Amino acid sequence: MGMAASQARLLSITSRMSDNELRSQIINNSKMRLATESSKVSEEYINALNSATMMMSNYNTTGESQYQKLSFNSLTSYSSYNNQYGLINANGKILVSEKDANIFREIKNTDGDLDDYLAAYGLEYKSTYFTEDVLGGKSVTFEDIGQTYTIEELEKMYYGDAENDILSYDQALQSTEYVNFNDYYNELILADENYTATVSDAINKDIFHGPANSTGETWESMYSKYINVDPSTQSVSYFKGGINYLKAEIQRLKNENKLENSDWLTTIESMIASLNFSGNNLIVTSTVPVKNNGDGTYTIDNNIKVDTHHAHRYDTGKKNDEGEPIYSYRYDNNVSVINAGDDETSYKITSGGGCTSSNNLNFTYSVTETGEAEDGSSESATTKYTYKYKIGDPTATVTYTITDAAAAQQIVSQIILEFQSGIVNNVKRDAYKGTDQNAAAASEAYEKALDKYIQLVFGNVTSDQRAEISANKEMLKDPGYIITWAKEHGIQTSNGFELIKQIYLLDQLFNVYGEPSAGWIDVNNPDENADAKVQWYTNLYNRMEQGYAVLEDGLASSNEWIEFALESGLVTMEQVDTNNNWTSTIYTNISDITEVTDDAAVAKAEAEYNKAMNNIENKDKRYDMELKNIDTEHNSLQTEYDSVKSVIDKNIERSFKIYS
Repeated sequence: MGMAASQARLLSITSRMSDNELRSQIINNSKMRLATESSKVSEEYINALNSATMMMSNYNTTGESQYQKLSFNSLTSYSSYNNQYGLINANGKILVSEKDANIFREIKNTDGDLDDYLAAYGLEYKSTYFTEDVLGGKSVTFEDIGQTYTIEELEKMYYGDAENDILSYDQALQSTEYVNFNDYYNELILADENYTATVSDAINKDIFHGPANSTGETWESMYSKYINVDPSTQSVSYFKGGINYLKAEIQRLKNENKLENSDWLTTIESMIASLNFSGNNLIVTSTVPVKNNGDGTYTIDNNIKVDTHHAHRYDTGKKNDEGEPIYSYRYDNNVSVINAGDDETSYKITSGGGCTSSNNLNFTYSVTETGEAEDGSSESATTKYTYKYKIGDPTATVTYTITDAAAAQQIVSQIILEFQSGIVNNVKRDAYKGTDQNAAAASEAYEKALDKYIQLVFGNVTSDQRAEISANKEMLKDPGYIITWAKEHGIQTSNGFELIKQIYLLDQLFNVYGEPSAGWIDVNNPDENADAKVQWYTNLYNRMEQGYAVLEDGLASSNEWIEFALESGLVTMEQVDTNNNWTSTIYTNISDITEVTDDAAVAKAEAEYNKAMNNIENKDKRYDMELKNIDTEHNSLQTEYDSVKSVIDKNIERSFKIYS
């Protein structure tokens, strides 16, 4: 019975030891699972740390900086401050939004161009010139032609109006009418100059190289006889022949109706009439200005000052209409005559002059002028002047006597040369076209050029109007003159002239308000930098011309899609450089794209990690303690097992000894 109890105890100990080993194995397995859980928690935390979102840094249209998740829309959105990027697919085509693709297709389907494409985005090339702010009102009046135009009318003249068949300013400048206007005018002036030159040759043949007059003299012989002769070998009266020849030549030209009735000829005849050859003297009569200085002195011919205080005054006993006494004056050799100009000229009263009434101041004085002769010697000449002045008149009549042949030659030569220089421009050109073949041909060419010009500008005109147009041909290049002249004469200008008028009016406008400054305007956002927007969409248009693909709106706004597309190499990127060329680039090299970690997600993952790790550590400590307890119990059971087994072994040994 003792042995049975020991064996039962041994079996119980063995069972408990086996149970401890099983429990120890289970706990160790649990500890191993803790390591797996720890690794999983760490991985989740690391994933949270490594989880970053691609962000895009750009600007909106107002220039405000914005930071948003990267997507196709944020990457390619327009702003004048943004860099321009594009996504390129595997076929080298640029990805565009559905909107951009629809606009591009519509433009191409209607044979549109870049300007039409830009217009679809509200971009127009125009000017703010034609506004009330610039032009100062709703209309502009052109004073020189007396016409008023509204701003709208002037704007249509500049930009054109296809609906009303109005060409633009640039088109008008290139028009046949405007080109012909300038060409026809130049042809007319050239024909006129040629006609004048041809007539000038005819005049030279007729007058300067023509046949001798009734006295046997020609212009050349007269010229040599009176102008080129040495005056020291002749008397004053000798030069009367030159004047007589000129008078006869003028009369001949008048009789032949070859001279115009012009101021030029009147001046020449007045100069001739002022000369009177008396004996061996030349008496010249002319008028000179007189100024009443208001202090008893008079300045005559802007040079000689006469002091009437030194004249003898006599009361006539009469009164004028204002009741003032009337005096008469008489000068003697003591009258003060002051040289107001040339200090080298001396004046001296040579004889007294009598006055029959107070209205006339008559005096005579001589002037001696000294000069240097060609041989270096000094020479002088004295001229006697007689003045007649009626008080209150602005001029005085002066006669002076020339006694020097050189002075007489100078006066006669001046008149002859004056006639010679003016005859070509003051002769009736038509007077020679019947007698000179070249003049006739030049006249015909001029008439054709004039007809062509008139037909372009006016259409049909009367003969009198034609003659007046011809007489004012120098003004015909001025459209303002043409408009005014036509209005004054009741003439309707031609339809072709309207383009010339249009150019003239705009040029007048530009002279006052400056040239229009046209530029790009964003009609949807007038304050925005339209030039930058134009360049942006021009770049996009040019790139789409090389091929494009449409990106659906859903993908265009997706951050996940673009991250996957870039990281997987599904798409590449291009950027517009400073020369507006598209160049390849890598998204990781773009400073506008950054990766940003979600701090909230990281903080949450960290908290969960710490919590999980604390639980794992607590479990691990509990498992260690349980293993320690099992190990202690196991050692105790092992000791008890050894002791019981020893007892059993001894009992067996004694039993064998008893029965052996």
